[in-house]
Amino acid sequence: MTFKKIIIVILISIALLSLSACTPEDADNPPESSAETEAVAEAELLVLLDNGATDFKIVRAEGARGFQLDSAVAVNNRMRTTLSRDFKIIDDWMNPNGPAVNTDHEILLFETNRPETAAALEDLDFEGYIIRVTDSKIVIVGASPAACSEAIFRFIDRLIPEYTKDGVTAFPVGLEVRGEFKPSDLDVYAALREGRNICADYNVVFKYSQKDDFDAAQGAATDGKFAYVIMKKNVSGVETDRVIKVDMETWSAVLESDEMPLDHANDMTYDPVKKQLVVVNMLDNLVSIIDPETLTLTEQKPLSYGTWGVGYIDGAGQYAFLAYGSPSGLVITDGDFNPIRSSALADTTGYVGQGMDADAEYAYVPLSPQSGTKDNIIQVFEIKTGKYIGKITLNTLMESESMFHVGDDFFLHFNNQGSKIATLEFYEKFE
Repeated sequence: MTFKKIIIVILISIALLSLSACTPEDADNPPESSAETEAVAEAELLVLLDNGATDFKIVRAEGARGFQLDSAVAVNNRMRTTLSRDFKIIDDWMNPNGPAVNTDHEILLFETNRPETAAALEDLDFEGYIIRVTDSKIVIVGASPAACSEAIFRFIDRLIPEYTKDGVTAFPVGLEVRGEFKPSDLDVYAALREGRNICADYNVVFKYSQKDDFDAAQGAATDGKFAYVIMKKNVSGVETDRVIKVDMETWSAVLESDEMPLDHANDMTYDPVKKQLVVVNMLDNLVSIIDPETLTLTEQKPLSYGTWGVGYIDGAGQYAFLAYGSPSGLVITDGDFNPIRSSALADTTGYVGQGMDADAEYAYVPLSPQSGTKDNIIQVFEIKTGKYIGKITLNTLMESESMFHVGDDFFLHFNNQGSKIATLEFYEKFE
């Protein structure tokens, strides 16, 4: 047998259909969603590996970053372990003026320029993934990073073992596996408690350039309709600030404040009960209160403790602070900033502390890379107990500053040649 395409016309055996035939009682092969289909009547086999020989390449998009780049490397690592063979990773770039590129025998990951990828994406009209075998390609696409990750788990952990026998891994041409998987199907908090590796992919949706010497982005918050970001100016060691109001439907700046004495303005949150923005100055133990309608400073209130991060606890009328002094750590306060309880923070070695966010159950603390690290992390704590449950990794060197959320949608604010706001999508890292 060679690793060229082998044509065998046979009826599919019971073993070949075992994945599609699984039932709820199948302990070894639990059912996927109702949208999943695996149907092949006759087999024209595409041989991936023949006793250690293969000419398949793993193809990712040109310029792939973050999730897509990491996944290509992880797929190769796992296939090397599973099949004892290293697969070459290439991007999908082709020189239009150069010689023709041999694109036979490729594993296409997610968003490549190959027509087989385009066809699969066109058929992906649901929240989930498709794994498709053509006469020369294995195509894997997903509607989200979480779905893509689920797809490659499925391909490596189930399909490859299923279709490997006597040193040959061969898939029926026309084999198609569809699985529903929504981002919300991933229980991030349970996964963190179990020690699983949770990551976030990001997509920048708003940019505000450096302007009028306000060149450093700091705190950020939202009232659900508008986002608010702070830009800082430093003149001879004196820090002053400007607040920018951003329409989250159009992602455009609609109002800019006058210059205000908010010092470092390391973080900000929105109080929906008092309808006010709360800024931690980080200097002189001050919080500043800003009217979100007019972007005017209405009050500065001294605290008995220092703080560099703040989040509003949904539905509780309380705040979560990152604090130093007494009390310190993760400090929960009432609506007037009076401490109720405190707990220790997690180790931050290799990272720089930034702002935070909070919802009804959890506090989220983004940290940016320091020397020796090349990613951002988001530490997650339980509000009620203060317990640290784990971290979410974000593969970027941009400096995160603060987080905020609208419902289950999370956003990260970066200081990167001005202000950048990015959406976050969480997924379990394939390893």
